[in-house]
Amino acid sequence: MNSDHRVIALIDMDCFYVQVEQRLQPEFLGKPCGVAQYYTWKGGGLIAVNYEARDFGVKRGMRGEQAKELCPDVHVFHVQEVNGKANLTRYRDASADVFRVLNGNFKLVEKASIDEAYVDLTDDVQKLKDENFPLAINDFPTTHLAGFTTKTEDERIEILSKWLKDCQSDDEQRNLDLVFGAYLVEQVRKKIKDETGFFCSAGIARNKILAKLCCGFNKPKKQTVINQTDVDHVFDQTPIQKIQGLGAKAGDRVMELLQVEYVGQLRKYTLDVLQASIGEKDGYWLYNLVRGIETAPVNSRNLYKSISASKNFPGKTSLDTLDKIRTWCHNLAEDVFNRLEKDRAEVNRNLL
Repeated sequence: MNSDHRVIALIDMDCFYVQVEQRLQPEFLGKPCGVAQYYTWKGGGLIAVNYEARDFGVKRGMRGEQAKELCPDVHVFHVQEVNGKANLTRYRDASADVFRVLNGNFKLVEKASIDEAYVDLTDDVQKLKDENFPLAINDFPTTHLAGFTTKTEDERIEILSKWLKDCQSDDEQRNLDLVFGAYLVEQVRKKIKDETGFFCSAGIARNKILAKLCCGFNKPKKQTVINQTDVDHVFDQTPIQKIQGLGAKAGDRVMELLQVEYVGQLRKYTLDVLQASIGEKDGYWLYNLVRGIETAPVNSRNLYKSISASKNFPGKTSLDTLDKIRTWCHNLAEDVFNRLEKDRAEVNRNLL
């Protein structure tokens, strides 16, 4: 399949760990909440924060006590512990609920993380096009277009209505398959909510990197489509480090070597210049990327390739005796063993 004709979606569960806890304790729905690991120092470290808490300035990485200072009403859930280690079983089980819905609707689903999945919609879209499946504005209650800022629902509907009309009347129908992709994602997101209780956001585009990027434009509980014809405009406003693969040191290196801040600024460089600056392979990838071209496939993968357990012991918690080392080796090995047993029971395989 020509990558220019693919339709790829990224499904991202909104504040997933918080939603899992709220499903167990629904009295906290709609209230500012976070999830922290370990109680050992200042209320534990926050690993998830919902949007109600973010409105007060609460962020991931903060301590629970700091969150309380910013938002006295915030409720902090704590991850269960077994043998002194965080037990993520309830979140893994909730993730499995979501993936059951996705796998029940699509053939090509790739598990990107516990709360993210890539879906190749190309074949499903083609079926709808072949059937001349009718679509209307009401089929897109949470869809937005990348590159267009809307302050009101009326503005969103106006822009989306024009997009639908243009896509259906365009002789080449270049973006019509993205319309059908957006429809399919609206439907599956509703199914996920109905069957699991979880909200999610999504991005729909021609490739994985663009889908990942635009997924974050209108969170939570919404989805965003990026037309290939709008990629240049979007990239002109996108900081380098917002692109998957260009975060942290990789992005810093590109920004320093090429004196750029936004992705669109890289279009002025030839392939030769990019390859001379950051290497042949990376330069080729970046040259294509800034033109909206990326060919990584969605691999049908829903099982873990490996199962492991680890725990950090910083500062005063460092393991300074042989007994402590033996205890933690036993605890971590037991965790891996239990998860291997569960994996074997659920999917009938042996990981060696």
